Amino acid sequence: MLLDGRTALVTGAAQGIGAGIARVLASNGARVVIVDIQETEAAALAREIGGHAVVADLTTQEGCRHAVSEAVNLIGKLDIIVNNAAPARNRSLIGEIEGSDWDIHGTLILQAAAWLAAAAQPHMGPGASIVNISSVTARSVGEDQCTWPYHVAKSGLDQLTRYLACRLGPSGVRVNAVAPALVDRDVGRKLSDDPEMARIIRATVPLGRAATAADIGNAVAFLSSDAASYITGQVLTVDGGLGTREVFAAGILASGEK
Repeated sequence: MLLDGRTALVTGAAQGIGAGIARVLASNGARVVIVDIQETEAAALAREIGGHAVVADLTTQEGCRHAVSEAVNLIGKLDIIVNNAAPARNRSLIGEIEGSDWDIHGTLILQAAAWLAAAAQPHMGPGASIVNISSVTARSVGEDQCTWPYHVAKSGLDQLTRYLACRLGPSGVRVNAVAPALVDRDVGRKLSDDPEMARIIRATVPLGRAATAADIGNAVAFLSSDAASYITGQVLTVDGGLGTREVFAAGILASGEK
């Protein structure tokens, strides 16, 4: 039980990667508070894992403070904060430079992480941990997969991770990030359900599969545990080895050419 006796606040945890992280933290002994704007889904997951749900709008400083104060009221302290909340993908803006959705990305991915850290700092003691959920698109461009504000905000989140690690390190609080690549949904249509996508994944990902939400959760649990007590300011890539492939060679593998 890596996290026995620990408490955790996970944002954007009503579904997807956030839900997977919440489940893994709870299975490792942590008491988890799910923070989301989706009240019904958050409450259902909280019941499933024996945790708590808090509804909060993290696009405002007041909402972030509310999330922290409610979590502290429910579980008494904060050992772990996972900043996972991100805007829904707006496919109509993918590949476009004009008409961007920068405001929501800058606020929910970057500013909210800073607001939450500031609000939580008085409740976090030595050994506490903040884990930001970044993306491999923070450093590599997938121009047909997500908007430029998503790329830029995730890149900024990596730098914010390093800044907060320096800022909070003297108080014994560690700050790291996890950068996933291809992740299959736990609910609904998976990326690998498409036969052609599945073939490309098998050809280009050294481990031959997309990640699951639990894979990301396991990385978060490790970074939040005493096993990572001397790790801070780092971005841990969880991509099944995809990033080790040289791009042109990966394209050849994906095309099926020899």
